[in-house]
Order: sequence, then C-alpha cells, then structure tokens
Amino acid sequence: MEPIKVLVVDDHTLFRRGVADVLSNHNGLKVVGEAVDGLDAIRKAKEITPDVVVMDLNMPNCSGLEATQALQIEMPQLGILVLTVSDNESDLFAAVKFGARGYILKNAEPEELTSAIFHIAQGGVIISPVMAAKLLDEFKDLSGEADRKPIDEANADLSPREGEVLTLVAQGATNKEIGDALFISENTVKTHLQNILEKLHLANRSQAAAYAVKKGLLPDRE
Repeated sequence: MEPIKVLVVDDHTLFRRGVADVLSNHNGLKVVGEAVDGLDAIRKAKEITPDVVVMDLNMPNCSGLEATQALQIEMPQLGILVLTVSDNESDLFAAVKFGARGYILKNAEPEELTSAIFHIAQGGVIISPVMAAKLLDEFKDLSGEADRKPIDEANADLSPREGEVLTLVAQGATNKEIGDALFISENTVKTHLQNILEKLHLANRSQAAAYAVKKGLLPDRE
C-alpha cells in the first residue's frame, strides 16, 4: 500500500518542520513538500499533487482559508486538514464552507494529527472534539432547546436512510464505514450522500458534516 502523500503548510519554520518530522516518522505517511504561505501551498499542491494538505490559517500573502478555497476549486479531490491555534467558531465555519475536510487545533497530540490525516485520506471528515463541543454549545444557545430533534423531524425531506447516512457523516465515518454499518455498498452511500447534498442545498461532504453538527447529530463526548 502506497503511503499517503502530505504537504505541510505553515509560515512558522520551526513548527512546520516539527510537524513534517512527526509525519515523516510514520510508516504510512510521506511528507512530499512544505509551503510557507497560501500562495506557496497552491503552487506546490499543483506540482506534487499530495493526497492531504495540512494547512495553517493565519499566514502572510495568502491565508489558509484563501488557499483552501482556491485548491478546492481546482483540485476538489484534495483532502485539506486545517491545523490552527484558532478555536473561533467563525474560522471553523469558513474553513468548512471553503471545502476543508478537517479542523484540529495545534495543541493536539501527534497521534490525533496522524489519525486525522488517515481519516481524511479515506474520505472522512474530522472536527476536533474541542471545536465540536463548542459548536454544540453554541447551537444549543442559539436554538434555546436542550433536547435534540430526531433527524426526520429536523429534515422532513430526507428519507430515513438518508438520515442514517447523514448521522454517520456527522460522526466522521468514511463511505466504507457507513456502508459496513448500514449493510449497503459504497456506491449506494455515495448516491445517498449526493441526494442529501442536493436536498439540503449543500456543496460538499464537509458542509454536510457541519450541518449535521448544527442539528445535534454528533454523539456526546465525555
């Protein structure tokens, strides 16, 4: 099995090389490049076609959000994992809107980072537990409701099966994991996911996961 190719993007040299060293020591990962800002990331991603980009947000010349948006337009198959110090919900929403498939904080353990990269490479979506918890708290405050609504109440247009798929997407499951859990093929999962995106007027899997978080479909975390 070929290692997952990773591009590391961060304007702080010491941190960027530290992340690259951590990833290079993992047998299943291969760091194929480093970039110092968003413009550099766009250029190098086109040159080396990585599987996953580990992207900082706040960088000079071109931010991680701008680079994420540009790369998702030109390379939609690319998995982008935001690795940032920002625990601001607005940054999370913007990253998801622009196509990032993961969002974790820089105080994460190395194992959390490597696990997130593997998950994204397999088609999954990852949100840091800290950020997921903050999102849930925020949405509860906005809605004024302590109880969660069943998926069929919240989205009457979704079929029961589509509701199950969306719930598993919210939990970060890959298409294969969803298929195994529901005893359906990966192609059927893809069809259900496409129908969900169309019915909810969403652009991608990341937005579906964020929508599911908003509806309270993530499991409670201790």
